[in-house]
Amino acid sequence: MPRKPPKLQHNRVNHKREKMFNSRIIRTELNDRSFTNPTIANTSVITFNSMGNKLDAPSFLKSREFEIKSLEKSQLKSKYSSSTRVFQSLPRELRRRTASHNVRRVPKRMRPRALKEMGLSLNTKDKKETKGVSKSGKPLKKVHSRGRELYRLRRKSQLLKYAGKHKLSGHLIDGSPIDIKKLDLRNRLKMIRAQIEKIESDRMKVGKKPNTDVSDDANTLLVKDRRVAKQAVITINNLTGAYDNTSVNESSGIHRISSLKYATRQTKFKWLPTHVWHAKRAKMVKRWGWNLVNQPTMKCFRKTSRSWRVKGCIAWDTSYFNTIILNCASSDLHAFEILKDIYSHLSCGKALKTNYISGYKAWEGFIHINEEPVCVGSLLWIRGELSVRLVVRFHPSVYELVLNSLLEEVRPYDAISLHDCRYSIGSITVAGPKALYALQAIIHCPVKKCPQYQLWKVFSQMNDVNTIPSGSCFSFEIDDPRLWNQHVTPHAFKEANVVLESLCDLQTGNAVNKDVLDKLFSIEGRINCYKNQQSLKQLGKRRTPERSGKPIPRTDADPTIPICIIKHSNGYNILLPWFWVMPVWYQLVHVPHLMIGGMKQMNQFAYEKSQLSFEDLIFTRQGFINGRIKMEQCSHEWNRKPKSKRVQYDALNLGSETGEKLSPFGCDWRSFQVLRYALNKVPKDADNSQVFPSEFDEMLNRVIKNKFDAFEIVKDIKKSDKGLSLLGRSVFEKLPVRLDRENETVVELAKAESYEITSKGLPQLQVRAIAFECCSRGHITDNARIYQIPESQKSYWISFGRKVCKDVRGRNMSTNQLGVPGSEFIVGLSTSATINLVRGCSTGVGFIDASSRLCEYLLVRNVGSDICQVCTWHYIVLR
Repeated sequence: MPRKPPKLQHNRVNHKREKMFNSRIIRTELNDRSFTNPTIANTSVITFNSMGNKLDAPSFLKSREFEIKSLEKSQLKSKYSSSTRVFQSLPRELRRRTASHNVRRVPKRMRPRALKEMGLSLNTKDKKETKGVSKSGKPLKKVHSRGRELYRLRRKSQLLKYAGKHKLSGHLIDGSPIDIKKLDLRNRLKMIRAQIEKIESDRMKVGKKPNTDVSDDANTLLVKDRRVAKQAVITINNLTGAYDNTSVNESSGIHRISSLKYATRQTKFKWLPTHVWHAKRAKMVKRWGWNLVNQPTMKCFRKTSRSWRVKGCIAWDTSYFNTIILNCASSDLHAFEILKDIYSHLSCGKALKTNYISGYKAWEGFIHINEEPVCVGSLLWIRGELSVRLVVRFHPSVYELVLNSLLEEVRPYDAISLHDCRYSIGSITVAGPKALYALQAIIHCPVKKCPQYQLWKVFSQMNDVNTIPSGSCFSFEIDDPRLWNQHVTPHAFKEANVVLESLCDLQTGNAVNKDVLDKLFSIEGRINCYKNQQSLKQLGKRRTPERSGKPIPRTDADPTIPICIIKHSNGYNILLPWFWVMPVWYQLVHVPHLMIGGMKQMNQFAYEKSQLSFEDLIFTRQGFINGRIKMEQCSHEWNRKPKSKRVQYDALNLGSETGEKLSPFGCDWRSFQVLRYALNKVPKDADNSQVFPSEFDEMLNRVIKNKFDAFEIVKDIKKSDKGLSLLGRSVFEKLPVRLDRENETVVELAKAESYEITSKGLPQLQVRAIAFECCSRGHITDNARIYQIPESQKSYWISFGRKVCKDVRGRNMSTNQLGVPGSEFIVGLSTSATINLVRGCSTGVGFIDASSRLCEYLLVRNVGSDICQVCTWHYIVLR
């Protein structure tokens, strides 16, 4: 006989009605004994017992306590009475994109309820009511292989093809004969996997010979580091598979994939340590050879703004930032001077101050290659008793450029070794007023009297992120945070002078333990920190019922984690070994008021602080290329639309002009460069009142006689650049713009006679970074045009900016009446602009021509709009 389906928890027909009725009842005491009246109302002698309207205080308090508890229970019942799912108490930040409908993933005690919720009815004839499970909870036999099962079968077929190449039908790879007919598919796959692992292990032992003329017998620092790096790849001293993956004097790569299932998923784009965790809760994007977090699944624009400035904090996995370590011996003075020169060149001479050379502070700013800024990064100089280390952290977009540049400087010297730690050192960035609280809640030092840890604990209660100076470093060892099943609230310090004394100790370098830095930035130290790293199953066995809610007792075999915490302008950055990032991250995200962030949140964080993000670095090569790619994407999307749905930018009425002179699809810095230099060639006595036929010289170049010729020459250069790109030639030998940091001095454009308006005859245009804020209502967007106020209308526009102009009702007048200035007044472009929740109005970040002379106000116009907004502005100070 077939088995009967399991009974549900409630068989009563009126169960739902009773549940709803009970959720709306608030129980009270109708006969309250706390109010007593005497039995005899009329008596001549008034005593305490015969007194009327007497209140019994103890009984009254007990009755009110009962009613208050009943009210709270009623509120909870009413809240959860309409719940229809098994799990509904997970915070929004930790929810996954889709919930599982497989009953086998639900605890056994909740399966009847889950079956009741997901199954249509027990009386239906269809047996497949839930995904992959019958009414009894047993798995169903799938008709078609889908999803992961199909992927697993494809991997099996690939393995069998691999076996066929090596003639496994009769022999193994090593030549031993087998009877393949007596083996099932599972045993065949096991044998194939074993042979693959053996081949990989033999290849790792042999290793690749580096391109060097130095023999392995030489006792140099470079040879020693190479031996240690080769041994580290094949050394596994734990059950989690953690190992140190560092390359010496060459580019690093992932040598071992933990599972064959993911063997082909990281060929071009590698995973961060927290990739699987983020992939369920955020939207991912492939960039710079990594699978990165673009933004969380839930909408969080407002919450991001509140978290970093009011309450809470934001956490990012920034392990994709590359780490390169240059090493030399302290006793080798020649190698020390070479390393110091490299340190000076990378920072353009700005990191040679005593605070940075001492190793107690990290320098943050633009990394320079051949005196050209390429990206934002940080440098940390560590001078110990035996070795000197230079730690370089930079953006992944310029990984090959920086690595090749450093290798060219290091290769001639055997006393200096370069460690590529992009897959061996990870990092987590936390920003916001509760950043210190969140970090301290999961950090536990094994040595309670560690002076560096005690100094760190003093700052854990601070909500002001600006209290600790930028560049400050903390380094100490911590225990595995998974030993604690919940975060620990840090204790506040009552003494007022403790913080001031701690700040003095921080400036003198008492927060840095150089022995811990040696463990973190050396191959041997990272190998030792992985020794006996516990898996979740091992930690679960150590948790006993009698110690419920208490941390797991630490043993001498438990490893310690060397970490380095650096205060940057965008938050606190924790450097730690690669395979310790996920354990720390998992504990960190369970701290209250912490939200995860992606690249969009990082750009929003910088924009609201009036700082430059990666999207705004148009004066760097990668930032300029990023802008050109976005322009091409917008242009492609616009061309795909039907003509009736397109915005006709060429027919836009701008008052004195018609149509956009620059590209409407992005920040067209090339056309802006041509426009500024072409307008510089317009004669001062030119007649700009009407359009005249253009004239050309002997080389068929347009002769500039008025501003209209300057506008036409912008189109000519566009066509010329397009022709060069179609021929496969490089259009930009140099970037159209370069950054000018001297905000106080006035820069003059090159003389008109010193250059020609051709594709490759223009010098770079000097630009300066500015931040602007709208003075009235209006929404400014990206790629907006920045105008200089014309002299003839300056008084009118300034009166609008100061809100002096009022209409009849006393309200601020609109700027529609003043129109739009001509394109000859365009002095810059906006790279990022939108509503700023910090300021309560539209703000933006952009770049202007360094030679332009502006007053206290400027004008900003969105692409495709005929309305200008009056804005105040100021220069952005760059490091």
